Amino acid sequence: MLLGSIMKIGIVCNLKSAVAKNSHTDDFEEEFDSPETMQAIGAVLATKNHQIVYFAESPDLPAALIKDRPDFVFNFAEGRGTSRAREARVPALLEILGIPYSGSDPFTLCVGLDKDVAKKIVSDVGVMVPKGATFTPENFDLDSIPINFSFPVVVKPAWEGSSKGIRDSAVAKTHQQLRALLNEVINGYDQPIIVEEYLPGTEITVGLIGNGADLEVIGAMEIAPKIKDEFFIYSLEVKRNYLSRVDYNVPPKISSEVLKALFSSAVKAFKALGCKDFARIDFRLNAHNQPVFIEANPLPGLNPVTSDFGLIAKGMGWTYEKLILSVFEAATKRLGL
Repeated sequence: MLLGSIMKIGIVCNLKSAVAKNSHTDDFEEEFDSPETMQAIGAVLATKNHQIVYFAESPDLPAALIKDRPDFVFNFAEGRGTSRAREARVPALLEILGIPYSGSDPFTLCVGLDKDVAKKIVSDVGVMVPKGATFTPENFDLDSIPINFSFPVVVKPAWEGSSKGIRDSAVAKTHQQLRALLNEVINGYDQPIIVEEYLPGTEITVGLIGNGADLEVIGAMEIAPKIKDEFFIYSLEVKRNYLSRVDYNVPPKISSEVLKALFSSAVKAFKALGCKDFARIDFRLNAHNQPVFIEANPLPGLNPVTSDFGLIAKGMGWTYEKLILSVFEAATKRLGL
C-alpha cells in the first residue's frame, strides 16, 4: 500500500461503562475513554477520506477484526484487569492477525506499565530515577517494612496509569503512615506496590512524536498547584478536579538549561524503552533542579480537551487535528504503508 492511499482504519479502545462495575476501588475504569475521544480521533482521520470502523477491546475483538478486517488500526486500548500485560493484548492480537497498528509494540507496553521495570531500563542509559523499593502482595508483611526509609515517600501501585491508586494521601511522612498506606494500597490493588522518595521539585511531562531520526519533542508541561502544598503530587483527585487544583504551564516555567536536560532525558527514555510513534514521559525535579524519571506513557490519553498529551500540543500552538495526524503519519511512515 502506498503512502497516502485511502485505507479502512480501525479504531480500538476501551470505553467507560455506563454503569459502575464491581471493584475494590472507584478508579477501576479511570484509564478508559469516552465516546467523544473515539469519535474525535475518527473525525480527524476521516478528513483524509479514510473509512473509519470502531472496535471495542473485548473477548469478541478477534472475531470482529476478522469479519471486518481493517488495513490499519489506530490503537489506544488500555485493556481490562490488573495485569501488567493488559495494554499489550490488542497489539499482540494485531500482530497475530497481521494487521499494522499505531503505537508501541507489546513489549514496550508491558514494561511501560510496570514502573519498576521501566525505571531499571531508563536508569541503564543514564536517566536519573527516584530511590525506592517494591513490595509484592505475596510476600508482604507489615512487620517487615524497613525503618530506614528517608521520609517523605510516595506509595503507589506498580502497574497502573492515570494516577490510579495515587491519592492526595499517598505521601507518607512517618513509618506509621507508610505502614498504613501500604496496607491500604495492597488491599485495593492486586499487584506490587512501589515506595519511592518524594521529590520536592516541579512535576513536568514531556510529549514526543516520531521514530528514529524523525523523533521530535513537541513540548513539555508543568503541573503547578494553585494552592501551595508542601507535599503536592499529581493525584487522582487533582486530575479529576484539575480546573480548581492546578495550572498547566506550557512551556514550563524552568530555565533553558533544565529544559534542555529534561528533553535529553525524555529522548533517552523513549529510545531505551523502545517507544514507537508517540509517548509521554513524566518527570519530577529533585532538590537540585535535575529531572528525575517517574514513569513512561507509551499509550498516552488523547482526549481533545483533558489529556496531558493534547494540552502539551495545544500549548505549543498545535491543533488537535495536527496532533492526531502527526501520530498517524509517524506510524504509517514507520510501517511503510
